[in-house]
Amino acid sequence: MGFRSFFKTLVSVMSICMVAPLALAERTARGILHQDVWFRSHGEFLSLIPGKFGRYLRNAYYWMTLESCPLDCCFIFGSTFTQSGSIVGHRVYLGAHCRIGLATIGDDSILGDHVHLLSGKHQHSFEDPRRRIQDQPQSFTRIYVGRNSWLGTNIVAMENVGSNCVIGASSVVTRAIPDNMIAAGNPARVLERGVAAGRGV
Repeated sequence: MGFRSFFKTLVSVMSICMVAPLALAERTARGILHQDVWFRSHGEFLSLIPGKFGRYLRNAYYWMTLESCPLDCCFIFGSTFTQSGSIVGHRVYLGAHCRIGLATIGDDSILGDHVHLLSGKHQHSFEDPRRRIQDQPQSFTRIYVGRNSWLGTNIVAMENVGSNCVIGASSVVTRAIPDNMIAAGNPARVLERGVAAGRGV
């Protein structure tokens, strides 16, 4: 193991030790109440810690509290998850102020700043006119982002994005984007087949 790898491992271990009280408290409360308790609050607090050490702390916390999240991810300042059932692949990068709902993000994918992955299209019901919208049932659907995809700044995604895709900045994904595509717009439309497809990725 080289010095750089040793240093990263050391900082990861230190980060795990520092966030362990928060993570263990959340996991214990979740086991009793069968729902997220302080998960969002902890994530929002940790999202405000700047610099590289903040990235390690966030990665360590989500490693301990998400359904799956390896320790080789990078979550930039202001980025949070709202659902502990999310699954994150290896080497995933979240830009500043991303907000991730119930999602699965594949290995090596990059999300630019201010990307929002919603928990599906129908999180809030408004079918009963006699009740306030915020009092009506909620429905969460998992959103999938495939491996090796790049979602540009200010994207809102409420449908799946395939592997090896590039989605242009400020797009709104309302329909599933197949693998190996370049898409953009509001709503996002496929513009052309991606470069990755031509290389057989």
